[in-house]
Amino acid sequence: MTQRERMQRTIAHELPDRTPAVLAGRPEMDRALLEWYGVSTMSEVHQILGTDGWGGVGVGLDWGDYWQRCNGTREGDWPGAGRPYIWHDRDTYEDEWGVVRRVGSDEKYVQWVDGPLSAADSVEAANLPGPERLVVPPNLADIVQDQKSRGMWVSAGVTQPFKQAWELCGMQRLFSAYLLERDFLEELYDRLYALGTAILTTCTAAGVDMVSVGGDIAMQDRVIVGPRLWREVDKPRLAAMIAACKRINPGVHVFIHSDGKLDDIMPDLIEIGFDITDPIQPECMDPFEIKRLYGDRIVLHGCGSLQKVLPYGTIEDVRRHVVDLIQGCGYNGGLVLRVSNAIGFDVPVANVVTFFETARDYDLSSLRS
Repeated sequence: MTQRERMQRTIAHELPDRTPAVLAGRPEMDRALLEWYGVSTMSEVHQILGTDGWGGVGVGLDWGDYWQRCNGTREGDWPGAGRPYIWHDRDTYEDEWGVVRRVGSDEKYVQWVDGPLSAADSVEAANLPGPERLVVPPNLADIVQDQKSRGMWVSAGVTQPFKQAWELCGMQRLFSAYLLERDFLEELYDRLYALGTAILTTCTAAGVDMVSVGGDIAMQDRVIVGPRLWREVDKPRLAAMIAACKRINPGVHVFIHSDGKLDDIMPDLIEIGFDITDPIQPECMDPFEIKRLYGDRIVLHGCGSLQKVLPYGTIEDVRRHVVDLIQGCGYNGGLVLRVSNAIGFDVPVANVVTFFETARDYDLSSLRS
């Protein structure tokens, strides 16, 4: 099967030829896998492991003179390395949204420093793009069709407005706005959702298989702002964005990524149209219980333990983890295996190899008996 056929079977809750698996790692892990297999490209690693990289398309945004004002790049393994930014000093940089971050001393991670709305009285203080600033490739539909013809499952996505908002405002300001500055918050969200809706509907009209919304709205033990506030502010806007895509193509699939514990709002997410949920972080939610409760309505995407089994387990622990997930969550399709976040430099490469080779080699015909 092609990756496209495999995803179509899986989403239809039918058994494919093998369980789809998605490999996403930090650059350090990519280098470790290249060395392990003695190959020179990640395409070769994906081919060996049978990991299904998706096709994807997007639209650009007109950022005015931002790119002319950029004054350098910096290489490394930190998120965002290698692209132009406005550098304030050796470690501190500003992106096109006006968000300021600092590269950590170990050059592995970045720290949020400030955003254009952290102390602003008005949303207008930020240079927020609207739908009028979309830059759409004139041949977008042709690009989508070409990827489909090559057996790809084609997606398009936007950042979760909650995540974009806290980066613009800072966590403290955003949380305060939910309680004390509702007009400010709703104006900000109206702007961010208008942009996200324009992007996703444009890509839906071009024929993508799936649209996605990515960015954490939960932490280890709860929804970050709590179910009540999320339902008041976020849910209706997400519902309207999904509905706009569904009006164009009722069959388009809708993917959400959020780490953490989503149990309290899982029925709400399904109600408004999400049918692929990632990553079902097993330290926060029980994948087997999620499958039992909602497995006829959603695809479980992820489920691999990045906090326990992958970094600390033995090879046999990893192998058993994968087999348990396939048998307990993929018995009628509806499972795409992925480690629950980008695989870090501290995970033994042998465990990563075992995770994906076990998924590749597991005979799904045993689940039909």
